[in-house]
This record gives sequence, structure tokens and C-alpha cells, in this order.
Amino acid sequence: MFVARLRSRVTAVMLPAMLLGVLSTGGCGLAGLGKEGEPVERPDGTLGDGSELKPGRPSLATQGTIGSITYVQGQQFMLVRGYGLVVGLNRTGSTKCRPSLRKDLLREIRRARSGKPHIKYEQTPEEVINSPDTAVVVVDAKVPAGAAKRRRFDVSVRAVDEDTTSLVGGILMPCELKILAALTPGEIKQGKTHAKAMGRVFVNPFGRSAESATVVNLREGRIIGGGTNVLDRRLGLVTSVESYATVRQISDAINRRFPGDEPVADADSPTHVALKIPPAFRHGQEGGFLRLVSHLPISSSPVELEARAKLLAGELVRTDVSIDEVALALEGVGESVIPMIRPLYTHSRRPVSYYAARTGYRLGDELAIDVMIRHVTDAKSPFRLRAIRELETCPKRYRAAAVLRKLLADEDLRIRIRAYEALRLVDPQGIVRVVVGQRDPQNFLLEVVPSDGPPLIYARQTGYPRIALIGGDRMVCKPPLLYSEAGKPLTLSAGSSDNMITVLKKEPKGMLGPYYVPLSVPMLTRFLGGDLQPGTDGILEGLGIGYAEVLNLLYRLYEKKAINATMRWEEPSVEELIGTLEPMGRPESEL
Repeated sequence: MFVARLRSRVTAVMLPAMLLGVLSTGGCGLAGLGKEGEPVERPDGTLGDGSELKPGRPSLATQGTIGSITYVQGQQFMLVRGYGLVVGLNRTGSTKCRPSLRKDLLREIRRARSGKPHIKYEQTPEEVINSPDTAVVVVDAKVPAGAAKRRRFDVSVRAVDEDTTSLVGGILMPCELKILAALTPGEIKQGKTHAKAMGRVFVNPFGRSAESATVVNLREGRIIGGGTNVLDRRLGLVTSVESYATVRQISDAINRRFPGDEPVADADSPTHVALKIPPAFRHGQEGGFLRLVSHLPISSSPVELEARAKLLAGELVRTDVSIDEVALALEGVGESVIPMIRPLYTHSRRPVSYYAARTGYRLGDELAIDVMIRHVTDAKSPFRLRAIRELETCPKRYRAAAVLRKLLADEDLRIRIRAYEALRLVDPQGIVRVVVGQRDPQNFLLEVVPSDGPPLIYARQTGYPRIALIGGDRMVCKPPLLYSEAGKPLTLSAGSSDNMITVLKKEPKGMLGPYYVPLSVPMLTRFLGGDLQPGTDGILEGLGIGYAEVLNLLYRLYEKKAINATMRWEEPSVEELIGTLEPMGRPESEL
């Protein structure tokens, strides 16, 4: 009864959340820019590939598993908040600061300066807070489930004082984040610091055109990868019955499946098993670990496991069960299932073939690699995106890299983007990487990916500021061109016969330039975002333009067809937008 009630409550939460995710993501992509001037729709660059919901009669997949008698504690995001100071604004900040915040902000400024005693500052900490070039902001973040110490994540910032008009170009000074109170929404719990935040503020530059479905608020922004977890998050399993024998059995099953120097599971009470995320599942794979744990069989009897594996292998070909659940249950049994599922690798139904191969692939069967590659290259397979994601961990990296490079020229932009994301993991040496803007904090990462396909500019808005120029070795600006926007500091121009772009930058103290940059898009991008200082050769490294403004400029050039490339913007997944679905059960505390 407990399990049935728990599953019905989780479903009740899941369906509204999925609908909310669909409504929330409909206008993302190039964040309101639209495609080729058309009204915003779900963009070609969308990365989401969520599994289908397939109702049916109960499966053996969940029977006798850890998930059938437990729920996960700590599975949801942990909301944290703090207050900080954004500096580097061009008189768009505020001179006001609440007395209750001033003391804490002064402490943070002095602490940050104490680590750089060699620097002479023109303003005192008090003058910094009182300057119109700074703004007090509230900083919010969601610490991922099971996040280990030093795990990075995105944070959002919002101006506190109404006099602040824009956070564009600002940098958040280091600040501390603490848990938000559950009983009093918006109140920060006093106590230990759970995370810290700092970095360049990213204000989405898109969505300002008349066709846009997105309203840009210049008083709000995000720091991509700007949050850092300072404490390991608690994660555990809570049983529906109180029994030391049961929690020890659960702990043993998990540790057998994930052996290592330190135990992954520890039965620390008659109703609780503490969990640690194994190294292979950290940095974004925590959800996959929890799903697999919930499908692990409790029994360790070889006879029972063999019988279970045979029954589950038979269920893979059924059409009235969740085949994903069955595949996870088979994966939970272990390598002994490989001989039973190999005949299904070539099954005529694509779902059976894919999920059987995925199970064997994750359990180390090299024969399954061929099936994964077949799904990746099959334009009619509905599992292409998921198969590409699996190739990120392919033990035969050279095989995966060869396939992924070909996919960079695929007709489907989603496939090209997903292939690029996988390629940077399996063959990082095949991608030219440059950190643009070396000053603390760094500006963004520029990656140039050789490709024979149509050139594509792809930008990230989560994880880390990153611009990928796929086919960048052939990506150039096309004269004649002219870029100039009201309120923007840059002007770019090139005549029909010019082989260089003339760049001017307006500063408060006057005009910088002209500077002459080759027509190469990688070189232009690097120069725009590079540090505004001379290099070792005496030549100016860059103009110090922030990530958001660089993207805005590239998009405007793309929009004018002044670049021989398409441009797409990362769309966050539903989970990134609204968080992991919260498990129903006992409230938790991390104090």
C-alpha cells in the first residue's frame, strides 16, 4: 500500500511539472530571437530527448527492487540564497544599500581584497558600495541533488534597489549562499554556508526585437557556472519499514553493484541508508545513478537473479510495459544478463533493439557498441539523440569519435549539436580550445570544431559560458558589412573589397581604435572577448566585451547574413528549468 500510494503521489506531481516544462520551454532556443526572422517556436537546436510515457500493466521491473520499498531523500534541488555586490557597471547601478546588508557586504569586500594584497584600490569598501557603478543583488541558486563538494552550478541575480537600471557588464563579487527556509518562503536560514557564488553576470541579450516572445529584464541576470558547492549534500534512501536487516541488505546490494575504495551505501539507522555518488556519476550524472539504484534487485541469490533476468529479458519485447524500466532492471542484475539479451540487439522493433543494446553497452558488452552506432546513424531511429549521449562513455573512443565527426554535418541541427557535445568528451584533442579573457573571472571558452558540414555557431547558457564554432575553420564574415546599435559601444565595418574588419569601441573617456581584425569569425570572436590590455608582443589582446554582448554581436551579423553560418542557442531541459521532481515523503533537513 505504501509503495502504491507513493507512486500515485509522484505521478500527480510529475504530470503538471511536465506540462509546465513544455509551456516554459516553448519560446527558448535563441531565447526569443526566432529562426530566420520568424516567430519563436521550439528551435532546431533543442537538446531535449525525454522518454515517452507508456502506460500499461505492471511489470516485473519494479518488483523486488530497492525502489519498491524505499524513497530517495535529498533528490530535489536545495534552494539557497544570499546577497552580493555587482561591480563594473557603467553608472547603471545604485548608490543605495540597506543598512542590514551593508555590514555583510563590507566584510565580503575586505575578505576579497585580503587575498590580493599586491593590488592598490582606488576606492575604499564604503565608496565601492556607494558608487553608481555597483548594485546590491539577491543571489539565488538550486544546488543539485547529491552534489559533491566543489560541484559547480548556475546562479541567478536580481537587483535589490529600484534605482538600478541594468546589470549588463557587471561582475558579482564573492558572496555566501545559505538555505532558504521552507516554512517562511524567501527567508534565509541562519547557520552554515552551503555554497558560494561569483563571476560575470550574463544578461540574456536576446528577445528585444518586436517579434520576440521574451521580455528581457536588464535588472536580472545569471552567472553561468558561478555557484560552487562547499559541502557534500546529503543523499539517502528511506525505507517504508523499520528493519536493520532490510537496510543492511539494501546497503550490501548497492555496494556490490558499485565497488570502490569507499562504500557507496551505509546503513546508518533501521530506516535509512546514506548514499555517496560514485565518481563515474558525478557532475551531472547523479540522476542516472539514483535511477539505477532504485532498479537494483535486493536479493543476492544467483538462482533468483537468473530467474529474474530471464523473465525481464522476455518483458523487453512486450508493448504494454515501460521498456526503459525493464532495461534498467536488467542493468541492475548485472553482466550475467548479457547472453540473454544479445539476440535482441537485432530485433526488428527499434525500441527493443535500442534498449537491449543500451543495457549490454552499459554492462560492458562490446557487441552492443555496433548497435548503438547503428541507431546513431539511422535517420529513422527515434533513439538517435539518446544513442549519441551513450557514446559519450564509449570505451572504444576512436570508434565513437569517427561516427560523431560525421554527424557534425547531419541535416538535423539537434543531431549536430548533440554530436559536438559528445565529441568534446570522447576526442577533446580534436577540438581547438581557447579561454577568452584570462582575467579573474574568465570571460568564456571558445571552441573551434573542424567539420565539412555547413558552419554552425552554437552557444551555451548553462554550465559554463561557451561558444562553439562548428566548421569554424571555414567560418568567415562576408563584406560589405556594418554593425552599430544604439547604446552599444562597438562599431564594425568592412567594405566590399576589404579583407579586414575595422573595429571601434566607445569608452567613457573616448573612442578606442580603429583596430583591424581578419574576416575570420574565430579571430573576431577571440578579439572581442579578449582582455583589454596589450599582450607580450605589445599588441592589444582584445576589447574586453562580455559573453552576452559577444553573442549579441555575432547574432546580429548572422541576422544580416554577414556570416556564412547558422546560429543556435542552447535550450535548457525541463529539469534545468524547474528542477528535479521532489519525492513525496518525509521532509528533510540539511542543517
